[in-house]
Amino acid sequence: MGRKPEFRMGPGAPVAGAESAAEVDPSGESSPWPPWARRLATVALALHVAAVAGGALGVPPSSRLQRWFADLFTWHHGLFDQGYAYRYYAEPPPTPLVVATLRRDNGEETTIRLPEREVAGPPMRRQRQLALANALFASSRVGHEGHDHGHDGGPRESWLARSYARHLCRTNPGTESVTLKLQQHLIPPPDRVLEEMEDTGGPFDLFAPSLFTTPRWIGDFPCDGS
Repeated sequence: MGRKPEFRMGPGAPVAGAESAAEVDPSGESSPWPPWARRLATVALALHVAAVAGGALGVPPSSRLQRWFADLFTWHHGLFDQGYAYRYYAEPPPTPLVVATLRRDNGEETTIRLPEREVAGPPMRRQRQLALANALFASSRVGHEGHDHGHDGGPRESWLARSYARHLCRTNPGTESVTLKLQQHLIPPPDRVLEEMEDTGGPFDLFAPSLFTTPRWIGDFPCDGS
């Protein structure tokens, strides 16, 4: 027969639940986070994962239940700027483009497109440029936030456009003024692509002038630090 465990009372006696009270992790060290902080972080991570999954499931074609679940996290997508296309851009909208004309003090003019067709470095740089173009397009829409319209009822001047113009002035020394315009790069229908490829016998030109809308004025910005 084995010996029965001995129970001792006194200052040196082990106390039941001592390890759980000390919050010892598997590595043997005390956790730097208190229990309430770990629970809060777990809830935040679970909420974020649910929002990402809901955004992916709610994109058409989707069921009414999927769209309802995605709508629960609309505030989350807006807070963290998660309004990007899911499902591999199955139905992408036209791509907004910003055309900046820089006038130098010697009379020369330089045109900068955003996003650029060729962007050096990692692909994330082009994604950043596309995000800025989308933001400029959204903030300069006709009648946005009830402000005055631009020339001929076109897009209005926005604070983001002024900020981008100041950036171009700082990064291009000798520039006297910047003119910003908006246009869209349209997505051709498949039947047009097939028809032109059969007629020409070559690849379809995705950058044909007919695929770009007429540039619309945003504003003229002097490089005076204002």
